[in-house]
Amino acid sequence: MNDFNSTDKNNQFIQRDKASRPNHQVETVLSSLNESGIHDVDSYIESIRLREAEQGQNLYERLKKVEPSNFSILKKIGIIIFWYMQPTLYVIGSATRSYFRFLLSVLAVSWGVLIESASPLTWRRTVKYEFKSMVGLAIGGGFFSTFFTASLAGLAVVSQAILWLGATGLIKMTGPILVTVLVRELAPVLVGMILLGRNGILTVTECSLLAMGGQLKFFTSMGIDAFITIVVPRAWALTIASFTLGMVFGIVSLFMGYLVTYIMGTMHDSIWMFYSNILAAMTGWDYILVPAKFIVMGFLIGVGSCITGMNVKITDDPATLLPKGFTRGILLIMVVNILFTIGF
Repeated sequence: MNDFNSTDKNNQFIQRDKASRPNHQVETVLSSLNESGIHDVDSYIESIRLREAEQGQNLYERLKKVEPSNFSILKKIGIIIFWYMQPTLYVIGSATRSYFRFLLSVLAVSWGVLIESASPLTWRRTVKYEFKSMVGLAIGGGFFSTFFTASLAGLAVVSQAILWLGATGLIKMTGPILVTVLVRELAPVLVGMILLGRNGILTVTECSLLAMGGQLKFFTSMGIDAFITIVVPRAWALTIASFTLGMVFGIVSLFMGYLVTYIMGTMHDSIWMFYSNILAAMTGWDYILVPAKFIVMGFLIGVGSCITGMNVKITDDPATLLPKGFTRGILLIMVVNILFTIGF
């Protein structure tokens, strides 16, 4: 009965408002009513009219509405400034809201992944298969890139640090400096960028194609939860891949730096003594925070990439979507790195 009354009220409103509104506006209002399920039609349409009237006012009409007072000149100046600053403020505000909305979405989805992962019913055969496939793709695909990048970091950072510290007589500071610069700061950022470039962007592309092709709605109609099937396995796969590649990066970069300095004659200790000095320079917190930084960074890259791809808009194309996914991934990497550095 309520649905019949609501439908009858909608029809009466459309017949009454056709004379004052073009056909395309009536169709827009009707579609919005059907989608949002609004029952109080009169108040909803009245709010639309008020908003259109406010937006349609020009600068001269707004200045005429200012009541005469001691501060009327200042009010008019403020209206003029705000009027001409609206486009700039709109661009700044929309970009700011977009990034804050994205960060809040990442926190909400991360909590959802943690909750769903605790349930044994989540890890069905299809989810396990997707998880294993993504782990193999992330670690196998990023291993050689990580190995090559770690070798360059060892040549550029480790060897130069050992060379110049030895030249200045501060060879005993090699361990603390390498731990601070390479292990704590440089390794998480480089591994995160490798993971983002090879797997994060691929995840953005896959999820966007599923969303734009209608497969996500098809999954829902079949009773398949796309969140559990797509987001959960990818988030945990990139988490494990980030930790694994981070350990590979640390070992390879230190080894390559030691190898170059040993060949040059700067380093005379054995490889085991060199690694022992590095481990001795690490504090108890380093054994917890450095792996935690890799884990959190990989987890957020997986979640952020899925959100960016699944929330694709009709106006998005690869030229806008992929840079957006890469920029958001870099934002997450820097936020995690800065928070861990400041907090600990």
